[in-house]
Amino acid sequence: MTGRLNRSKVEELRPKVQRSVQWVAGRSLNKAAVGMLRIGLPFPPYGPESALVMETFGRKTGRRRLTPMACLKVGEDGLLVVAEHGRHADWVRNALAAGSVRIWLGGRSYQGQVEVLDAEDPGAVLERMGNKIHTLSILAMAHDPKVIAITLDRRSGPGSES
Repeated sequence: MTGRLNRSKVEELRPKVQRSVQWVAGRSLNKAAVGMLRIGLPFPPYGPESALVMETFGRKTGRRRLTPMACLKVGEDGLLVVAEHGRHADWVRNALAAGSVRIWLGGRSYQGQVEVLDAEDPGAVLERMGNKIHTLSILAMAHDPKVIAITLDRRSGPGSES
């Protein structure tokens, strides 16, 4: 089978490649993105209003986690994000277990509640976000993607402690 790609080998390697990419991103790019986005600066390809940083605490370890992610504003108090691993993503499980999360959006701190929207189409939300680079990276890495709604607590809005 020279010159032809063996699909079963590619599918077998896919989880290993995904884990490696996520490990590298988590150790380098995510830290830079968190720093920039928390103070309201853009981190290409994301603008300060099209990405957020979510703070969760490990369900088992209690360790603080800061996760940058692209978002789509919906109305006054709503945001949508796409979790590439859906309900299996650690940040989703941590956020659901906690009941509320802290996020930074545009350099401001908010409290919010997280809900999984099983009926929403992740592809449609990614298209509405309009960020082709983000869409391609999510689709390449995704396993059971889900749309996650974040409802901001208006009482915790701008001016809250950062």
